[in-house]
Amino acid sequence: MKLKKTYRYSKRILSILLLFLFFKIFSQQISVENKHLYPLEIRYKNHVVKLDKGEKKVLTDKEIDFLNIEFDNGRKIISRDIPILLNPNESLTINVSNSIDQTLEFKGNKAALHDLVINQQHYILYKNVVNYQDILNKNTNTRQLISFSEFVLADYLTKIKNLNASPAGTEDKIYKRVEEYAINDWVASIYLVLTGQKTLDLKNKELILYYYNRYIKKEIPNYHCEYKVQYNIIRDLIPYTRQLNITFPEYPVIENTEENKIIQYLPQSCQRFYFKNNYNYFYEIGSPKKEYYKGVLREKFNN
Repeated sequence: MKLKKTYRYSKRILSILLLFLFFKIFSQQISVENKHLYPLEIRYKNHVVKLDKGEKKVLTDKEIDFLNIEFDNGRKIISRDIPILLNPNESLTINVSNSIDQTLEFKGNKAALHDLVINQQHYILYKNVVNYQDILNKNTNTRQLISFSEFVLADYLTKIKNLNASPAGTEDKIYKRVEEYAINDWVASIYLVLTGQKTLDLKNKELILYYYNRYIKKEIPNYHCEYKVQYNIIRDLIPYTRQLNITFPEYPVIENTEENKIIQYLPQSCQRFYFKNNYNYFYEIGSPKKEYYKGVLREKFNN
């Protein structure tokens, strides 16, 4: 009888040990260290992790695709979207430095790829906004802007492919994820030039529809707003749906406001960005209106 109990106990311990080893081997290991002066809030999947100054934590989970790191420096809310570009069993350390430009430092697997995508991508893609505007002003046809902008994208995607260094090349799962992320950021940089006026002229309309139909349309129903750029693209296009003759899926409005005509086209996960943007704006200008948006974020979005 005693042998049976010992056997069952040993078998249970072995099962727990094997489960732990399996989880450890096939889970990503992501360490975040807060070297900043302010406490951080880290969001991933359905988790929220607080990280005090000087504290370090390891996030162990399967298929963490995105982290959001946010902190309040006393003047404004700083928020960073961080795609995690790891295979199972790979590891990455993220140091949140106290630098003025909010640069993140990476060590571990694919550190150079993360540095490119997170610290450099926005500058690489948006530095061409002035060139896009210049081409748009000087040319009556749309071909030159399309050719130049697509060269910018192709050159950047080549950098990603080389740093990802996968035998599968552009068919690699991680490359596909970074490609989608980069394309959204790239299209948003072009829409910065093409949108803004109340009525679109024929050239701008043609260009907006070109990028929309080729790069964005098929992805719109799958937008989940893990990162802010997806929200920005929808927000840029909503005022022009009639002029462009395009339609977006409609969603239940989580919190009614005077801008329901806009919010109804935002996936529920994207609606959080609407309220977050408004909260950040009113926080920065010191308006008491911030309390309303803070309450909505806390009650409706667990923020």
